[in-house]
Amino acid sequence: MKMKRIRVIVPVLAVLIFLIVLSIYVILPKFDFMYVSVDKHWQKEKIADNDAGEGGKKLNKVVQGEDSTYFVYENRLMYMENKNAKIKEICKMQGNIFGILVKDKNIFLREESGNSIYKLNTDGEIISNIYDLGIMYLEGNNIYTLSGGTEFEKYDFNGKRIFKNDLGYNGFDRDNTIFNNYVFNIDFLKAEVYAPKYYLFDINKIKYKEYTLHFSKYYLPPEMWDSYWKEEVIPYDSLAKEMDKKVRKGETIDRNLDNYELQSIELSIGDFSEVSDGYIYFLGEQKLTYRDKNYKDKLSGKINEQINTYENEEYIDEIKYEIKLYPICRVKVDDIKNILDSDVISYDVIDRPLNGRYRNDFIVSDKKVYISYIEDYIENDREYRELQIYEIDTETGISKEVYTMKGLSADERMIKIFVTDNYIFIYRYIDNYGKLCITRVNRDGRNPVLVMDENGEVVMQALEK
Repeated sequence: MKMKRIRVIVPVLAVLIFLIVLSIYVILPKFDFMYVSVDKHWQKEKIADNDAGEGGKKLNKVVQGEDSTYFVYENRLMYMENKNAKIKEICKMQGNIFGILVKDKNIFLREESGNSIYKLNTDGEIISNIYDLGIMYLEGNNIYTLSGGTEFEKYDFNGKRIFKNDLGYNGFDRDNTIFNNYVFNIDFLKAEVYAPKYYLFDINKIKYKEYTLHFSKYYLPPEMWDSYWKEEVIPYDSLAKEMDKKVRKGETIDRNLDNYELQSIELSIGDFSEVSDGYIYFLGEQKLTYRDKNYKDKLSGKINEQINTYENEEYIDEIKYEIKLYPICRVKVDDIKNILDSDVISYDVIDRPLNGRYRNDFIVSDKKVYISYIEDYIENDREYRELQIYEIDTETGISKEVYTMKGLSADERMIKIFVTDNYIFIYRYIDNYGKLCITRVNRDGRNPVLVMDENGEVVMQALEK
């Protein structure tokens, strides 16, 4: 009798186990309620969280190592010691190297026209580690790739894939940065974040929800010509007080604002940094709109609500005033993580020098922002270019010019800067991008040195400032 029961029970248990496993791996992952945020997950301690305040790093031409600096010269990977600045070649690839990533003794490379991610072994051997078309990042002890606007993949340093998840948007690859499995990007001047939720039975199964980051703030109820809703109006805040005070003290306004009140601060984003010291920094355009306190009396009988707004524009301009500013802003990563659909996100404003000029590069390192500008000028009837590099302290807002390189050929249309712990590297592509030379200067602008000339020779020749 017992044997008969066992014969019945065993298959039943086997079927139940099969159904449970099938449910866990096939059926339940299809339901949204099975996905929770990291703080609600029973395995939250296993979900990586970068407490250092840094996010994913993209491939770069120059990368700071533990005791050295790695940099790329066309198809060669070079190594410069920190103590004596001695330079040697580590390896060479068939095609030009697009960029490198370094973590401890792990070095990853990618060719400009290739889809493979290579790893440099300690014996100097280059092996194809990962085949992936996506944009490549390094965060913590993992490699991440993002491709096609959809596929977000994670690998260990040996090339083993840990997860592959779908962000849920299609089309082209946007400008992105990553942190803690979040993806941040700009889409037509609009900031978006893709926030992860983790499957209860597998932390590598992730569903993403898209949030738009609302940076624009509205302080007065809208009129018929305004594009926002009354539900978007918020109380006057510290940002409004700060920016209003700055505008009224400025020299750029062309009318008396004594009888005007601040209506809105709208922000559109152009470029942004990787995560640094717990923030994402970005360049933006702030449009501050003011409205006459007596606008209803002044417009009485002039505005026809049946007429197109544009036909009333001259009357609206009488009671509305706009001014545009171009600051550096920063937003806390923690605030991005906690975003809700209706939230207006807070941000800090850091003054940006030389408003209106063409910005070349924008880099954040150690609570300093480095911005470079390229200017054309004429001297002795000849056209030249100059590179200007500015440093902005993110805590004080104080900016200073740290280095200027004059006398560049007017044909030099591509100049890039890279920042390490101690240096600013300047990559200059001359002769219609055909030849490259590399200059190194201290972060305070002192001691400019030509590292490699346009022939690819290591020269380490001091330059006049």
